[in-house]
Amino acid sequence: MLYFDIETAPINVLIWHVFGDYAGQDQILHDSFLLTWAAKWDGDSKVLSDRLTKQEVLAKDDARIVESLARLLREADVVVAHNGDKFDIPIVNKRLMLNDLDPLPPFNTIDTLKLAKRNFRMEMNKLDFIAERLGLGRKIKTEFMLWRDAYEGSVRALKEMERYNKQDVVLLEQVLDRMKPYVRRLTRLFDGPGFSCPWCGSTHLQKRGKHRSQVTTWQRWQCMECKKYPRSKTLLEVRHPLHPL
Repeated sequence: MLYFDIETAPINVLIWHVFGDYAGQDQILHDSFLLTWAAKWDGDSKVLSDRLTKQEVLAKDDARIVESLARLLREADVVVAHNGDKFDIPIVNKRLMLNDLDPLPPFNTIDTLKLAKRNFRMEMNKLDFIAERLGLGRKIKTEFMLWRDAYEGSVRALKEMERYNKQDVVLLEQVLDRMKPYVRRLTRLFDGPGFSCPWCGSTHLQKRGKHRSQVTTWQRWQCMECKKYPRSKTLLEVRHPLHPL
């Protein structure tokens, strides 16, 4: 399982009005591209990252760091990002295509923004807000000038953005760990031989009633490590067998 986050350059457009102006195709001088990325394998303390050089920024050439991130994504079974399904992964796909690089393989995704919206009525669903409410810390405070300076090739700004990016990935992993026991329909993360918790791999399980559908009954367990409630792999009962055609 790979946690990741990207930081992108703003779109460079020519407009006549500051508010409410529409930018047509011919007004776009350059579209957005990657400035930095950060990633972390589940259970590994090291946060990986990459950033553009000053020369790459000025040339608007993110091919090198797009490929270095894609190499990690191609190894992952499960990819975790906050708003990743709508933003991070489509942006990476776009930059791979525009740079004529190999595509990503299919993988399962966990989008913590979707989990927050679907399972919790938080006052805000931003990663910074959720992490603070859970007592996990906050994102590094930044202003738009950081993105502007990085876009103009400031090495100092690019280094600071990389540091900001890495902190986001640390918070992302901590937030998902806290969310896991409370969310529904979470992608299975472990599926080894025998019966173990499909979300943390623990074999320390206790029986907790039955899981029943309209036609089947399963033994329900609670994991004593992550506190989620998996069900057994084998059926206890089938109450309404299907009739043969």
